Amino acid sequence: MNYTEVFGEIVSIMRKDSATCKDYGAGDYKKYEEQISDDMDRMDFLHLVQDYLSTFKVNGHLRLRDNTLGSMGFSVARYEDALYVTSANKDTGLVPGNKIIFIDSQTIPEIADREKNFLMGEADERQGDLWGDILKFYSTVTVIGKDGASKEVAIIHNSKGEASERYSYKKLSEDMLYLKFLDFTDEADINKIYDECRSDLDSCKNLIVDVRGNGGGADSAFFPLLTYAYPEGVSLSEYEKTRYPFEINYSERNCKDRIALLKNFFGDSVPEEAKAMVDKMLSNLEKNMGKGFVMDGDDVEDDNDSIIGRKTPEKVFVITDEGCASSGEAFVEAMSFSSKVEVVGRPTCGILDYSNCNMVQLGDYTFVYPTSRDTRIDHGLGMSQKGVGVDHYIPWNPDSIGRDPELDYILKCILPT
Repeated sequence: MNYTEVFGEIVSIMRKDSATCKDYGAGDYKKYEEQISDDMDRMDFLHLVQDYLSTFKVNGHLRLRDNTLGSMGFSVARYEDALYVTSANKDTGLVPGNKIIFIDSQTIPEIADREKNFLMGEADERQGDLWGDILKFYSTVTVIGKDGASKEVAIIHNSKGEASERYSYKKLSEDMLYLKFLDFTDEADINKIYDECRSDLDSCKNLIVDVRGNGGGADSAFFPLLTYAYPEGVSLSEYEKTRYPFEINYSERNCKDRIALLKNFFGDSVPEEAKAMVDKMLSNLEKNMGKGFVMDGDDVEDDNDSIIGRKTPEKVFVITDEGCASSGEAFVEAMSFSSKVEVVGRPTCGILDYSNCNMVQLGDYTFVYPTSRDTRIDHGLGMSQKGVGVDHYIPWNPDSIGRDPELDYILKCILPT
């Protein structure tokens, strides 16, 4: 596909298939369409499309991925007029704590003004992941190290690093268990973690669940934890605040893509434990194909009635931040309803207004867009640029690098010795 065709397909999807179409249609696409030519630079095309998509202010769940681009291998956070490296692979030439003062010889405020659509109006503290989308379009960063010396470092797109441990647990004391989830993607591996620490989960007095930077996955992966979060004998439905239903855009494209995805994933051998769910999904897709937006979530209350709290742990702490997104923040929200839970850190990413993404291959690109819409938007309760709130706010600053102020807060202030 040439660039004109790729952009035309994206606009068509935004107009009738994306869950955002009910609120924004295809947006102001014409001014971007005028700038596209089939012989333009590849990165210029990607930048133009992502700039267009950024105007919808749907962080994470709406993007065009260039499948030929690799990883830059580092992440940043913004503080005042600088970016700070929070993690970096060895081959990037960067280390955590590096202070970035220039990007291609331009100051951070200058770049922020130029790329304001990419930053979606987010406060400085909440811009970290968004800067990753900006930096890939530039060549160099000028950094100041801990020794005060400055140097220019080239930005690469083929970084190789060691994979992080996605799921882990450890006992912090005889009656305190710590769980960490970088995502909720691999349900089988997550269930192994539950099984391995089951005796500690069942007996601990205090449980800490760390979902900072959790990129999401499947809500069902965290359901086993909910029973530990609620008071003994009480169901989730008794505690959960008013929940607005979400609506799914059952456009013909969305239904056909989802049916194909399910059949390709499971083939002819759907596991017995998943068969009822898959059969229901296929039935809904075939029944509603082409109907557009249809309300869903009628069975939420029944699901919540089946989640019953227990006596232990007595207290549960959830650590979160602006990098916690999608199913990660759905977990934080579900946990936050309980009187046993305290949420520590910073509000989550705030991308649940539009979710349940579809992925479409367009030549060398993958277009990701949402197919469901949370009707809380209609009541002025959307999560965009707010996220799920916290009980104990811990601001981020460069001194946080290499430390863990959120966990320290729990251990020293909430759980005094």
